[in-house]
Amino acid sequence: MKDNKIHIYRTRTNILLGIFVFILTLVITRFFYLQIIQGNELKELREQNINAFEYIYPKRGRIISRDGIVLAEDRKVFSLAIDIEQKPSEQSIRKLTDLFSERINVEDLRLKVSDSIRFRRSEIIIEKLTQEDLAKYLVSGSDITGFSVIEGYERQYNSHPSIFHVLGHMGYINSSDVNYFSPRIDEYNSKLWSKVGKSGLERVYEQKLQGEHGKRFFQRNARGDRRVITDISPFREGEELLISIDFEAQKLAYDLMKDRKGSVVVIDLDDFSIPVAISTPSISANDLRDISSLQYQDLLNDPARPLFNRAFMGLYPPASTIKPLLTVFALNNGYTNWDETIFDDGFFRFEEEERVFNAWREGGHGLTDLKKALVESSNPFFMNLSIRYEKNLFVDFLKSSSFGSKLCEDCYPHQFSPLIDDDWKYKNFGKELFKGDFINLGVGQGYMLTTPLHLSLISGILAKKGKYQLPYLVAKKQNQLSINEELTEQDWNKLQASLIDVIYSPNGTGYRINAGALKLAGKSGTAQVVDINSREEYDEVRTNPLLRDHAIFIGYAPYDNPRYSIAVIVENGESGGRVAGPIAKEVLEELLNGF
Repeated sequence: MKDNKIHIYRTRTNILLGIFVFILTLVITRFFYLQIIQGNELKELREQNINAFEYIYPKRGRIISRDGIVLAEDRKVFSLAIDIEQKPSEQSIRKLTDLFSERINVEDLRLKVSDSIRFRRSEIIIEKLTQEDLAKYLVSGSDITGFSVIEGYERQYNSHPSIFHVLGHMGYINSSDVNYFSPRIDEYNSKLWSKVGKSGLERVYEQKLQGEHGKRFFQRNARGDRRVITDISPFREGEELLISIDFEAQKLAYDLMKDRKGSVVVIDLDDFSIPVAISTPSISANDLRDISSLQYQDLLNDPARPLFNRAFMGLYPPASTIKPLLTVFALNNGYTNWDETIFDDGFFRFEEEERVFNAWREGGHGLTDLKKALVESSNPFFMNLSIRYEKNLFVDFLKSSSFGSKLCEDCYPHQFSPLIDDDWKYKNFGKELFKGDFINLGVGQGYMLTTPLHLSLISGILAKKGKYQLPYLVAKKQNQLSINEELTEQDWNKLQASLIDVIYSPNGTGYRINAGALKLAGKSGTAQVVDINSREEYDEVRTNPLLRDHAIFIGYAPYDNPRYSIAVIVENGESGGRVAGPIAKEVLEELLNGF
């Protein structure tokens, strides 16, 4: 009996000893694993828990016009946040809500304080304190604990709407932004930025403007509270962006449009920079800062399309403003000369298709040569030329004039004027170009579409006798270009004399501009919005303002030493010489008087 009990005790003792040894083995194994195998990794985790950092956001670079006006800059804003280092008391909560009763209530604040303490996360409770709000809080600060004032930056733009489409605006980053910036910015980290440039120069020069983050290093206690700042790695502010826009001329151009839809674009022919590029109507970029999704949708649905950049994206038939450029093509290839005449009776008859095209002047222009066709804008003369054009030569000429290619590296968003060739027509209509297409193309109608930026460049090409560069707002990256036609100096001089007479001859379509001493050369145009087959139809269309012709003018000044080229489009303005031309005159006078 006694031996049996001893056996039982020994068995139990061995079992307990075995369990003890097993547990000890597990502990030693675990200790070895943690200390030896994972020791370095756990040490790093410990250091990360104790020694942490937060990013210091840099100040975004300013954007400044060429006449020294700050158009966009970051300004300090102050917000009120919960201080998780010191839990706000009930008394402080009540006093704060009494102080800012119009901006926050007691229940909401209690909930935010509770969540903030629970998740150890400081939460902003009042954004963008006014100077009056800030003063009220600081005066009452000793009685209100558990809250702190934090600093931040907010993008502030010049409020004049003329500059919105050039500058663009900022917005919260999304997946499309990440896809856009990742291949353009080395080692792009989208998690570092809450807002990025959405359009305009803000988007194109995101990397240059954004700067680089700094870091603030600190140590935490066992509860995870930040206690001691150990080091600061300074941030680098974004670079300033000096742009080619002349803000005074920009504002004037916008104001001259008087709420009409359209665009004005000017190119400085000394370096092909862009001093004026406006699209109307427009808004201030500040209006988008705190806009609701419903308000933004209203802007998108606005029939006037204030968010649409007509200067770089709008496509319009150039109408008669394309005639001087096609004159270069026709003269160089022997399709006409300055002596050829036709009798313009107000119609052009295309016998191959038994079609009759109406001219804009009832009764026509009579006996007409090339100069008269330019000055008085004879459509039958240029339609008669167009059916002689050889397709491939015509397409090559348009291509050399930058049709079908990007015009500006830093104009965003940006549309190019389509190159009308067989490929284009196959893609859009399933057939190739035929001779009848060239009748409309020859007078800037039909399939031909151009942006205001391109029209201003075409004017510059004429002013510089076929030589040109691609326009830009900040960065000049292109070499000298030229159209692939070489006129004699005599032909260039005769062409310029014709464009001068457009403005100064009583018969010229731009005579009512009253250009005076400006020394303006140019060409007006009237682009049809809808096809019109008779004058009766024209009178009927005019009753609807949205179907009236667009008014267009291109030109350059001074004609004896060209400094600026310009394009003006007034949608549904009807008369290029009477409506668009006077705007061009005043803008050019402003620019030339400034130098």
